[in-house]
Amino acid sequence: MLKRRRTHQFKRNTAQTSPNRRRVMTKNSHKKVLNRRKAFAIMQMDEIANKEETAAQSS
Repeated sequence: MLKRRRTHQFKRNTAQTSPNRRRVMTKNSHKKVLNRRKAFAIMQMDEIANKEETAAQSS
């Protein structure tokens, strides 16, 4: 499972910035989150495929 990232410093930084900068920072961080989730999903699918291959070879 994905581990939670520390967000305290990020929240402090965004709270003390201008609204436009805040929007940019949240958009950039959201893109990072989506990329991490995508990479994690690819890893999971790869593990499942490997398990199926080994099961097919053993039987």
